[in-house]
Order: sequence, then structure tokens, then C-alpha cells
Amino acid sequence: MAAAKPAVPPPRYICFLCKRKFDCSSKLSRHKQLSELHRRNILKQDEESQKQKEELRHAIAQMRKQIQDLDRADAPEKDVQNQRSTLEQKLQQALGQYGQAQEKLEGSRSLQVAERNGTAGAGGQPKKAEIFETRCGKLLISAGAATWQGNKDVQEDRYILDIQLEASGGQRIVGFCVLDGHSGSLCVDACVEWLPRNLQKCLSAKAKDALTEEHLRSAVTEAILLTDEEFLVKAREAEVNDGSTGLLALVFPDESQSSSSSSRHRLMIANIGDSRAVLCRAQGGRLSAVRLSDDHKPGRADERRRIESIGGVVDVQGVWRVFTPSPANFAGRSILWGLAVSRAFGDLLMKEAHKYGCQGVTGELVTATPELHFYDLHPTEDRFLVLACDGVWDVLGDDDAVAVCIEHRSADLAAHALTRRAFEIGSDDNITAMVLAWQLEEDPADAKRART
Repeated sequence: MAAAKPAVPPPRYICFLCKRKFDCSSKLSRHKQLSELHRRNILKQDEESQKQKEELRHAIAQMRKQIQDLDRADAPEKDVQNQRSTLEQKLQQALGQYGQAQEKLEGSRSLQVAERNGTAGAGGQPKKAEIFETRCGKLLISAGAATWQGNKDVQEDRYILDIQLEASGGQRIVGFCVLDGHSGSLCVDACVEWLPRNLQKCLSAKAKDALTEEHLRSAVTEAILLTDEEFLVKAREAEVNDGSTGLLALVFPDESQSSSSSSRHRLMIANIGDSRAVLCRAQGGRLSAVRLSDDHKPGRADERRRIESIGGVVDVQGVWRVFTPSPANFAGRSILWGLAVSRAFGDLLMKEAHKYGCQGVTGELVTATPELHFYDLHPTEDRFLVLACDGVWDVLGDDDAVAVCIEHRSADLAAHALTRRAFEIGSDDNITAMVLAWQLEEDPADAKRART
């Protein structure tokens, strides 16, 4: 009896999109990077996803209108409730499909970038979110981040998960940042590159052994303003008006000598613009949202007073905006410029309008001076922190965002779910969410005492 032939293993290197097999990973990678067939098939797949998304978007708008019409209908209440219930079920199903279609597009975008760079994983599947784990004192921190281009033509959001700093006295500080660019990506990309470096530079310049709030406040403010000025130098040379908001969270050990201090860790939030930090805290047996930053909108009373006192105009055009009081001659054209935030990196014209022929301005209409807040961090009560751009907060309240995150077991899954939820319910902006979760490492001495 003849021996059975060994089974031939299936080929490992397959482009399922193009239905082609390769005998090694380098040839498969070359195909994905250079093949015209692969490029056409990706384009076709994305066009189909885009078409499905637009059909769902139209259907969602129709169902919402039908629900509004029902609320105004002169019909028996029971009939209205039944019809409304049916429509709401269909609406929720359509919203899920709408988010799924966009998720497919976002995945295709990230995978194409990875394939062009030769960094795509063996499975050829894009990551839904990024995860980073670090330590600060006895705090183990897990940070997850997700970002979608959404319905905008370009992606101008960025984030930084791994800011690792050391104070002059050797204390370790860990940082996380969300950046929301506008009018181009030059400023936001510069911030990603320069802000961590400048934070370390300014921290090292503070010749003190103890890490104090005053020390950190001064260093962070200097680093942010230094980053802004470095970009403005380039912006003046190129006559570009790119800008970016910024939201920075730093976690550091509490070295207070006060015996009444109940926290071993502190949290600093530095905000420039309208991204927002929201903490999930356990209070009275339930989880609630605690806002840790204040949005810098031109319509905010103190921001409006500052802007108008130096000659700026604050008015509503869709949303509150700050405007130059008269046209400026910028980059070879006369423009009357407006912006929906009152603090930001970059935005050369809003910082120096008087240098471009704008009359009546005596200062910075938009400033990069950050607003800083310090908080005790109680790991057993404070469950997680959400850092997100306005693409999330324009459609979700603080409590809504926390409720989305609570349903997920890890920081990266929570960040992805929050990003997708914001898109599903109507955000047309770039959408970026970061979630920080933590766990207090058990003290060996405490554990030994507990066992005895």
C-alpha cells in the first residue's frame, strides 16, 4: 500500500483583494506597494464603501425626519408610539451600518499607508486603535487612542501617546497629548515633533530638586510658547496660516510633604483650544463625568473680553468665531479671517494681524498661552480619563462619552468605540479620542501585612 502523500500546505502569501498568490513575503509586499492592479482594487473597494455610506446617510436623515413628523402627527398615541419604536429600531441599525462602512474606509486608509511604508502586519489587518502602557510611580497606566478622518477631505488630527519626561530632580513624568490641526497640517505635525522635546528642555532648565506645581506650571507654559514661536518663525517665512489646538495631560508623583495628602499622584491638564479632558469618577456608588478643562471658544465671556479689548471682533457665523476687524494682506491676497477657537498653536494671521495691514488690532487675537489645572489623582475613585478633540464633543456630552467608554474592558477599545459613536451620530469633523486607564501597583509591604 502506497504511503499517503503529505498534505501540501496552503500558500501563506496571498493578496486576497487581488486574488493573487506569492511565494515569499517580499514579493507580496512589493505587489501591495507597487502593483497597479492592487491600487485599482483598493480604489474600487473604497468607492463601494463610500457609496454604501452615502446611501445609509440619506436613509438616516429620512428616518430622523419621519420620527420628527410622527411627533407632530395628529394620531392615536398608541399608534404613534408603535411607529416611533419601529423607526427608532431601524435607525439604530442604520447608524451601526453607517459606522461600520466608515470603519472599513478608515481601515483601508491606514492599511494603504502601512503598505506603502512596508509596515503592514502579516495578517494585513489595520489596527482599530493604538495601545501604549507605561508606569509613573506606583501607577500602571494604559493609554488607548483612535483617530478617524471622518467625512473631511484630509486628516488634520494627531495624538502623542508616549511623552516620557524627567524633571531636574530625577522624577519621572508621563504625558499624553491630543492635537487638532486646522488650515493645514504643517502646524500640527510640528507640534508632534517639537512639543515633547521642548517640554523636556524646559523641565531640565528648572534647577530644583523637588517637583512642585509651580515648577511644572512654569516649564509647561514655557515649552508650549516656545513650540508656538518656533512654528511661527517657519510660518512667517512660508506665509502659511496653519494652526492647531492642543490638549496635554501629565501624570507625575506627588512629593508633597503634607501628612494630610491622600494622593500619591497628580494630574496636570494644559489646554489650548476646544479639545476637552473629562474624568470618570466613582461618586456615591455611581460613575459620573467630571470636566477637567474649559473649552477656548471665542464666545466664552472672558475670552470675548480679551479679544475685543485688543480690537478683535467676536460674532456668530454658524458658531462663535473671532475675526480680524478689517481685511489683511496675507500670502498675496486680501482676506477677512475668522477662527472658531480663541487659543491655538500657529495661526500667524491671528497672532500678528497688524503686520499684514489689518487696522485696529493691538495684540494677539488668538493666543498660545495655555490654561493649566492641577488635580489629585485617586486611582480607586478616578477610573479613567478621556482626552478628545471637538469632533467628539460637538456631538456627545461629557456623560455620554463616559457612558460609551464604560462598556469596554480596555483603553484602546474604549477609544475606538467613542470615535465610532461620535461618527455614527453625526460628527462631520476629524475625530480623535484617547482614553487613559490606570491601576495602582500593590505595595509589597502592604501585601505582606495583609497576609499576616
